[in-house]
Amino acid sequence: MPKLKRLVLFTSILGAFALAFSAGGCWDRREINELAFLSCTAFDLEGGNRVLTSEFIRPSAAGGGERGGGETLPQRQALIVSNRNKTFLAIGREKALGLPRRAYLAHTAAVLVGEEMARYGIKEVLDFVDRNPEIRRTTLILLTRGPAREVLVRAQSGLEKTLGREITGLHKWVQVSGYGYIPNINDIFFDLSGDAGTTVLPVLELSPQPFPPILGPATATGGGIPAGRAGEPETLMTARLNGAGLFYHDKLVAWLDQEQTRGWAWVRNKVKSAMLALPRQENSLVSVNIISSRAEAAIDMQGGRPQGKIKIKVEGDLLEEQCYQDFTKEEAVKSLESRMAAQITSEISSALNQAKMAGTDVFGFGGALHRRYPEVWRQLEGRWNEEFKKLPVTISVEAKLRRTGMTGRPWQPGAR
Repeated sequence: MPKLKRLVLFTSILGAFALAFSAGGCWDRREINELAFLSCTAFDLEGGNRVLTSEFIRPSAAGGGERGGGETLPQRQALIVSNRNKTFLAIGREKALGLPRRAYLAHTAAVLVGEEMARYGIKEVLDFVDRNPEIRRTTLILLTRGPAREVLVRAQSGLEKTLGREITGLHKWVQVSGYGYIPNINDIFFDLSGDAGTTVLPVLELSPQPFPPILGPATATGGGIPAGRAGEPETLMTARLNGAGLFYHDKLVAWLDQEQTRGWAWVRNKVKSAMLALPRQENSLVSVNIISSRAEAAIDMQGGRPQGKIKIKVEGDLLEEQCYQDFTKEEAVKSLESRMAAQITSEISSALNQAKMAGTDVFGFGGALHRRYPEVWRQLEGRWNEEFKKLPVTISVEAKLRRTGMTGRPWQPGAR
């Protein structure tokens, strides 16, 4: 056989072997009935140990699942596994000792960070999550007061089967209230990589709710009504958002209450809708539904010093009135618009003061200064958290009342 033909034959055989090994087909297959789907996980720090608590979806939940029914408190359809060790990866390997399926992390809905872990620094959590090829950066991230595992373990399901699904639902609707939003992991990386190196994480807490008692005569056998239950409501611990935590670099440094969280959200354009309950006359309120909000945080130089400016425009509809104010008159509308602006200004001022006390520029003034005055920013960059504490800021709110519902004048007894 000629030398050239032997070379071609040898190359073809070698290529065939290489193709056979590289096209192995199902070498990495994962059978769905061999996977444990992670729904939510909590990161805690206890002394020198890391604690990882995970919520796995019970397989029966995927097919319609079980329900506690009307006799007992609703039960989450999940398996909770908690372990501690020196590192989070070591904990992950320990889980395999008691988990009969392979943990699958790609569908993780949310990550909870406990208070001690947050004060120590969330860099470790972000690094662990970001290195894992299965966990996505779109996973939501929240903060808890105290250990995060307490919330994950004790939270009961009000409407959804797992806490992860509860948080996903909150993520969709929280901005309707105006009291905050739930970021994902990519948002936190973006914030902490910015000029100010700050971010805000919403707080998830347990909210006790009375569970309706079973009415009717108590009996041990009939109708499934347990004896002694009638008239004795139980407590259902559901999850809810309440306030937020302020982070400087990766450490928790201060808290925002619910009103302050909305004050921050106005400036950062996180409010899609909101309700303002405004005092009108003695012991009466009017409710305005904010339907549009747009804010801008800018910075100017005055006398060689930076000066912060917050401008915000909002529009709302009057949807409730407890008094008899005639809103067909212009002066009544102007007065209400002034009260709308005053309340929004108050919420922003409260959040701004809290952020200044903590030295956390979560309003974006550092970035605005960097973009407009880069030379000044280079001089102040290293001590911006201290400069932010003494930054004068003016707040300007322009509020408009667009509609008053189906009527301008309220109905009064005897009116025609």
